[in-house]
Amino acid sequence: MKKIVRNAMLLMAFILMSAIPAQSAEKLAVVRVGVMAGENDSFIPPLGEELGIFKKYGLEVKSQVFSAGINTIDALTLGQLDFGMAADFAILNRIGGVKKSDLRIYTKLSLSLAGNPFSWQVYVNDESVKSPSDLSGKSIAIRKGTVEEYWTARLIEVAKIGPNSVKLVPIGSPQEGVVAVKSKQVTGMWAAGQATIELRGIQGINTIADLKTINAQTVTVLLSTEKFLRENKETVVKYIKAMDEIVNFILTEPEKTAEIVQKRLNIPAEQVLVNLQRNELSINFTQDTIDTLDNINKWGRESGFIKNNFNARDYVDVDALKEAFPDRVSYK
Repeated sequence: MKKIVRNAMLLMAFILMSAIPAQSAEKLAVVRVGVMAGENDSFIPPLGEELGIFKKYGLEVKSQVFSAGINTIDALTLGQLDFGMAADFAILNRIGGVKKSDLRIYTKLSLSLAGNPFSWQVYVNDESVKSPSDLSGKSIAIRKGTVEEYWTARLIEVAKIGPNSVKLVPIGSPQEGVVAVKSKQVTGMWAAGQATIELRGIQGINTIADLKTINAQTVTVLLSTEKFLRENKETVVKYIKAMDEIVNFILTEPEKTAEIVQKRLNIPAEQVLVNLQRNELSINFTQDTIDTLDNINKWGRESGFIKNNFNARDYVDVDALKEAFPDRVSYK
């Protein structure tokens, strides 16, 4: 009897000891991520979950959708997120608007491509507007504080029509802009991806400019805070590696990507494929990226858009990226 009891106790101890590592292995690091509605970065969380990539790296990603990238930065600043995203001008404008910012860029995510039919272009619903110079006295719908404000300012410069010659009408989303253009509440708007398809369905619509017109190379960067990057470096490294694996899947399996996103986010697969043609996705931080930031920062200060003088390098922390992919960080 004593032998039976002893064996039972040993078996129970073995079961308990075996359960401890299993429970530890199941404990995932939770990260809160902000993404932009309909943009390629919003495809990363559902793909990472569906493909089991986040779990592979010990992560549980909780994503929140915002209408614009700069809104994710607001939430990040308020402590509601761990990671956010923004286009180059938007984040430089935000950093330059305060005395000191805790925001840090930890990798580049994408580059906006020009020349593609679904890339960013200016669509106008006015037969009298055939070139940027015809915009004098007209109106453009933009999301304030975003890269669209920068692009429009550059467009006005190219057109040589004066900084106050075009009325900027604030909108909350591309869909709101499409409605405003269709009803002729505004003359035009910057649009890409799905919005271009909707705009092309409007009789009399025309395009008058793109990113090549204003000589703009726009990059999207991912951000966190100095404190989070410092205190959670291992988690950041894992997240970067997971994102890179997801990006590789997107690039090699666009059709499967579209199927998964349609299932998880209820976005039509055709729309997903259109959006994937707009940007070049890559996880890195190179001289080309810092040059873009420097050029925009210089322009912003000279034009009065960026208030404070600062060096963009002071707001770059790529230590985790270096650890994840040492060969993908190269800048002076």
